[in-house]
Amino acid sequence: MSTYFTYADIKAKVERDLDLEGETFITDEEMLGYANEAIDEVEKDIHTLCEDYFLTRSTITLVSGQEEYTLPTDIYAMKIRDIEYKNGSEAWTLVRCRDWMKFKNYTANLINNSGTKKYGYFILNTVAGSPKLLLTPSPNESGAYLTMWYIRNANTMVDTTSICDIPEAVNYVMQYMKVKCSQKELHPNLQGMLNDLEVMKQKVLAVLAEMYPDNQSDIEPDTRHYEEMS
Repeated sequence: MSTYFTYADIKAKVERDLDLEGETFITDEEMLGYANEAIDEVEKDIHTLCEDYFLTRSTITLVSGQEEYTLPTDIYAMKIRDIEYKNGSEAWTLVRCRDWMKFKNYTANLINNSGTKKYGYFILNTVAGSPKLLLTPSPNESGAYLTMWYIRNANTMVDTTSICDIPEAVNYVMQYMKVKCSQKELHPNLQGMLNDLEVMKQKVLAVLAEMYPDNQSDIEPDTRHYEEMS
């Protein structure tokens, strides 16, 4: 089982290794910033190598007549993996309205070949910092019928109790913080620490590349385009 470190654990280890305990040259705010920079850096690689590492879900409650819905606050780069509708025995997958068809679908209220209306969606980014999920057609029902599967952000360090939720990368995070501290202090072994940082990053990537050791190497076909056209 992976060990999850708190920010207090991480900070204490960095300060102990660099003999910075009790020092004030590097502020608590700077140290916290270094930790979050490291997490942001490795998070990009995680999303590239193992997209579902941060897979999660949330419920969207439909409101009759309301077409726009707020996205989860922790969603990463608006990465929605799937949205499922379920109301009693009725269940189906929402269609993502693609670039060249989204406006036509919105105007036509996404009526499929059978004449039955099913919700489609795309993202609106009208207000800075507040993207919305736009449903078409506008719901004529109310209820918690939608489940959104999406990719979330890595946990941000905000105080000493914050959990670093990338246990495979915690050594990289600490080494990154040591490098940033050493750059500010003009440490004589800075280049060696930079080399160690790169080695640690490659080790993290190697682990993530083999995230699912189930020997299933087949490429899963993406048939969504054909399903959406049917």
